[in-house]
Amino acid sequence: MANGAHDHYGLTIGIGGWLGTIMAFNVWVFIWPNQKKILGIVPATDEQKARARKIAATASRTNFVLSLPLLLCMGAANHAIPF
Repeated sequence: MANGAHDHYGLTIGIGGWLGTIMAFNVWVFIWPNQKKILGIVPATDEQKARARKIAATASRTNFVLSLPLLLCMGAANHAIPF
């Protein structure tokens, strides 16, 4: 591999890794605590449940949107797809 190929690999896999880290952060900080309120595992008022639904839905949609570039970065790093 040429020196430029190593730089491309590190950059691409690094971006994918950070996207995965952001997605894991969303799950543990936003989605799961709010899902516990929605499902009744943690006691919450109706207002808190309504707010939890919005937060969990937004974080879940964000993870869905981030999953496509994450997969592209992971595949591009191994197959040297330039983008």
